[in-house]
Amino acid sequence: MSSKVVLFESTAQELEKQELEGASGLALADLHSQLLSIYLCNFDLCNAKFLWKRISNEEKTTFPLLGQIWEVGQKLWLKEHNSVFNLLRNTSWPPSIEPYMSCLEENLRLKSLQLIGKAYLSITSATFTELVGYVDHPEDAEKLLAKLQEEQGWTCDSASQLIIPKRQTAQNVPLMRNEEQLQSLTQFVSFLEN
Repeated sequence: MSSKVVLFESTAQELEKQELEGASGLALADLHSQLLSIYLCNFDLCNAKFLWKRISNEEKTTFPLLGQIWEVGQKLWLKEHNSVFNLLRNTSWPPSIEPYMSCLEENLRLKSLQLIGKAYLSITSATFTELVGYVDHPEDAEKLLAKLQEEQGWTCDSASQLIIPKRQTAQNVPLMRNEEQLQSLTQFVSFLEN
């Protein structure tokens, strides 16, 4: 787990505690902005939605930043990743929110790369560029692909414009023997009966 994520989780817990203790005014709006951003960064969309619902309408209209952050959350909820990347890149975030939004962009791109690696035997350059959120910046997609080729063994056929992700090897999970499974199940059932 990334140290950023651990740091953000502790920050989220602190912000939740402050919210329960009753912050008000500008402090509350800043608190809600940061907490909403952290939830999105961690892909905790349910908590983000619950937070959005408990923010007052007055606060939402007074502080438009909350609406901008929630727009990103709505696009994440709808799995419109290109819209998320565009919003993240084209919105000027204040310094208190920017680290969370840049982390969200990085996490979303990593998640997309993992899905590409699992789902595709080969993928066109255009589709790859779209899925990693670099539609408007194809040179960044080329840099990312070069990094993947160097670090993870992905290959690119320039003639057919196909990218071939290298499949991650499945880690061997030790399987239980049938007798061990039966013993474990028997212990569980007898526990439930008693």
